[in-house]
Amino acid sequence: MKATEALRKMVRESGKSAIAISREIGRGPNYVSSLLSSGSVPSVETFASIARACDCELRVTTPTWDAGLDGWEPGEKGASRA
Repeated sequence: MKATEALRKMVRESGKSAIAISREIGRGPNYVSSLLSSGSVPSVETFASIARACDCELRVTTPTWDAGLDGWEPGEKGASRA
């Protein structure tokens, strides 16, 4: 699945509005909607933040380890990156 498809599916299935998710991750109200309409893919940290806001988890898995990515905390240094 492409990242843009995953983003759309996470938002749709979360039951939350794009505005609510944008605010939850500390962004302007149109941030997520803009990503969805433009087909843009945010940074890994921002993608993980959106996933968490949608009650999902972004994971990296190898044969020897597995890690969930936390993303940005609102107000955290670097959180304003796309």
